[in-house]
Parts: sequence; C-alpha cells; structure tokens
Amino acid sequence: MRGATHFSGFEAIRMAMEIEHREHRFFVALARKAKSELLRDAFSGMAQDTISLLRTLRFRLRDYSADGFWDDEEEILPYLQRLPGDLFNAVEAVKDRVESLSTDSEALTLAIEVEETLAGYFRDTSVRSSHLQGREAFEWLSGEKKRHAEELKKRQNVLEAEATSGG
Repeated sequence: MRGATHFSGFEAIRMAMEIEHREHRFFVALARKAKSELLRDAFSGMAQDTISLLRTLRFRLRDYSADGFWDDEEEILPYLQRLPGDLFNAVEAVKDRVESLSTDSEALTLAIEVEETLAGYFRDTSVRSSHLQGREAFEWLSGEKKRHAEELKKRQNVLEAEATSGG
C-alpha cells in the first residue's frame, strides 16, 4: 500500500484505469468459464461496467489535470501503468486462480473476493494518502468496488436460492 499513498488524484485515476483494463479481461474470462447463463450474464455485465467505469475515469482525469503530466505523458505512462507491488502480487495470484476454477460458485466467490480486496485496498490507501486529491480519488474508487461486490453478492444469493430450490 505504501506505493500508492503518495499518489496525486491524477496518478490514482490513471492507476485505476489500468486496474479496470485488467478487470475487464478478468470478467470476460470468468464469463467464458461460467456454466450458468445467469452467471455468464452477471460477469458480462461486470465486464461492461468496467468499460463504463473507464469512461468515467477518463472524464474524471479532467478534475486532476493540474497534477497530470500532459506534456510528458508518453514518458510517464509506463510508470503509471505499473501497479504497486502488493496490488500487483494480488493481481498475479488471481490470474493463476482463474485457470484452476472448476465451478460457477468458485468463480463467483473469486470475483467477490477481487472486488472486496480492491475496495479495501482503495479505502486503506485513501486513509493513509498524503495527497488530498489522491485521498478523494481513492475514496471514490473504494465505493465503486464496494458497489461491484454488493452486486455480485446479490447474484450469489440468487444462484444459491436456485440451487436450494432445485432450479
């Protein structure tokens, strides 16, 4: 977490854009693996939501343009696309787990875990942030990830109810 606590609002949003690109691929992979149509739809919807969130993030960059590296963005872009070490390790671990998923329940549990982990990461980073705009951006990102986790939990409840009723 230490790596992102000094991020400006601009850097926080750019890091979030990189995460959303990766999450889009994650949810597409889960949609392809899902056996249940309900879950395929849920994961496809989450993949679409990441595209919508990317658009919102691009729009929000304007709020932080004073912190941006607009003139040197080509030079700074590789730096902005790197994830802090602790978050990068979590992302790599998820990649390995996606390959070994064998049930829809495991896939949904992993998706919820990813969203909750990101929500917690952004929340904790916002609390420790040394940059006011970075703090605000991380708080907002935490709320978005929490919302995603809640949506997935609702799907999980529906799937569990269907399994219990034999549907």
